[in-house]
Amino acid sequence: MNSSASGLIFDIQAYSVHDGPGCRTLVFLSGCPLRCAWCANPEGQLLRPHLMYRGQKCRPVRSPCIRACPYGAIGIISDASPRLTFDRSFCDRCRTMECVQACQHEALRVAGRPYTADELLRILTRDQGFWGGQGGVTFSGGEPLLQKEFIAAVLERCRFAYMHTAIETSAFVETGFLLRVLQWTDWLFIDLKHMDSAAHQAGTGAGNELILSNIAAVASSGWNGRLVIRVPIVPGFNDTVDNLRATAGFVEKLHLPEVNILPFHRLGHSKYEQLGSTYRYAEVVSPSPETMATVQRIFEAAGLRCYVGYQTPF
Repeated sequence: MNSSASGLIFDIQAYSVHDGPGCRTLVFLSGCPLRCAWCANPEGQLLRPHLMYRGQKCRPVRSPCIRACPYGAIGIISDASPRLTFDRSFCDRCRTMECVQACQHEALRVAGRPYTADELLRILTRDQGFWGGQGGVTFSGGEPLLQKEFIAAVLERCRFAYMHTAIETSAFVETGFLLRVLQWTDWLFIDLKHMDSAAHQAGTGAGNELILSNIAAVASSGWNGRLVIRVPIVPGFNDTVDNLRATAGFVEKLHLPEVNILPFHRLGHSKYEQLGSTYRYAEVVSPSPETMATVQRIFEAAGLRCYVGYQTPF
């Protein structure tokens, strides 16, 4: 049990009721091998801290952050709505982030900081008293299984402390490691984004062969936890009838009983602005309730239980 292992975490949220049974603590680990164009957590894609700038909080007059930056990477646009500019080529390499400490208005923050396994377990132990009988901890990201040594150490410690554990994963990870962590995992949510590998490559930056084989490996492993396949319904990407039927057929063939379909949303749009990057799905509209009901019927026609949104009957 390696309690000294450390990992990078970009957020910890308590009192969640959407990512597993009961009241839970969500731990978001940095780093992801995929680059989904609609990603809601872009600050968690890379395995390093990110500088985030919330312009609506900024008061860029005599800004101490400009003077604090050792690289001269922060400038100011003085017009009707003054705002700061950043040379991200320097920000992305900076490890000290003096500008954040100098900011007087909470306009600058760092997404991602290191935790040891012991440090994280102290937080989870504190929260454990508020979870109730059904709650626990859910590891998300990014891709929570990317930081192998850290997540293995934390999961093992959680099992030793009688904590219910859930993992939200893309399953784009090494098969042996995925099967290894099942011994410390009660629930597993796996995203299944597209059945066509070329389309999957275009939308996420990688093909789907490893993901499909890993889902099959978990399904046939004899693991006694609960596996929930999650399908994000992304307009223009994977919402065709042919793809949805193929997805349902794949899940049914593995004798898995349930699918959770999640409507695309733009809640992460502001994060792209804070990172100084462009959100490709800024104009895409979320699927209507009627559309989601139609998708639900496709999966139910294959004999699967299908839950819409985060209303999975835990």
